[in-house]
Amino acid sequence: MEGGPGKGRNRAAVAAPQSIGSLVRQKWRRLPGLPGWNTSWHRVELGVSTVRANIMRAVIAFVAALLASASLADSVRHQSVPERFWGTWAPSADLCSDSKSTFVVSAKEYVTSQENCAIQWVTETAGADGSIYSAHMRCSNPTAPQETTEMNRIIVSNDPGQLSAGSDFKDLKSYRLCPAK
Repeated sequence: MEGGPGKGRNRAAVAAPQSIGSLVRQKWRRLPGLPGWNTSWHRVELGVSTVRANIMRAVIAFVAALLASASLADSVRHQSVPERFWGTWAPSADLCSDSKSTFVVSAKEYVTSQENCAIQWVTETAGADGSIYSAHMRCSNPTAPQETTEMNRIIVSNDPGQLSAGSDFKDLKSYRLCPAK
């Protein structure tokens, strides 16, 4: 009679585990039926190193999954510009009265003398010296408002009242916050 461990008449053919440790190392497996072979249950010993290797594989897979999710969490998308960047900005305090040298930032707008931009979203990314912001905007020229272009502006906060901004990291220029009028 055929049967699994502890079933039927073949009990003597299947040895019971001697200890808890040997129970952990055992795996029961049914060998395929071959012509002339008895298809019964056989005990296969798994070495301790195999069990440890499987545990290590599981730990490595778990840690890799945690690290992968952490690496994706370094950027945060905002619907508006942080309040500390709101105001009129100029390359120097002397140029605050020159409208061609300034730009105005509000929660959802970026305005220069050449373009009016609606801010669609702002991405905040961790940097070595603090947060780096990238504003994704849809801009139009005041003389042709129906023609729009999309652009990104990088903003890096330096000190209170100062920032660097530009379309690319190699194009960043320093600006100062102009006093409120």
